Amino acid sequence: MSDQITRPDQTAPTMRLGRIRGPAVKTDQTILASDPNRKGNCVAACIATICGVPLAEVPHFIEFGIAYGDSDDVAEVSHGNNWWAMVLGFLAGHGLWVVEHEHVTDVDRFDFALVAGMSPRGVMHQVIYREGRLWHDPHPSRDGVLEIREVLAVQALPGFDHTPTTEETR
Repeated sequence: MSDQITRPDQTAPTMRLGRIRGPAVKTDQTILASDPNRKGNCVAACIATICGVPLAEVPHFIEFGIAYGDSDDVAEVSHGNNWWAMVLGFLAGHGLWVVEHEHVTDVDRFDFALVAGMSPRGVMHQVIYREGRLWHDPHPSRDGVLEIREVLAVQALPGFDHTPTTEETR
């Protein structure tokens, strides 16, 4: 049995993207930014929610990024590309991809959006928006973010053409 904290959402649609396992289950972060020994795991909780998998099956992307050379300064936790490359790889493995948007209202109403911004606690935070509004904040406060700095729509990974090379084009 998993120790993750989840809340079934009766109003949540069944995920229609990629290889999602079933209805959305809002997953809460288990490590808060206030922990002096760890970085918060809000990103992992949001990814678990969107992918429909238990938190225990999602890497702690920020800590892995730090292990591979990203900044460990809380003020610069997103500086570096290693953690983000891991997020993209994890999403792709679940048949998903992200598309950046200027505003949450630009995201298709059926898509979930990973939204990053400064939390009321003074740290960068990740939440999920749907239909232009906060749908899930994995932090126990449920306060969301004060100012939106990044909006990434989560969409099904497009198909790829792997048609073999023909004799004529060799």
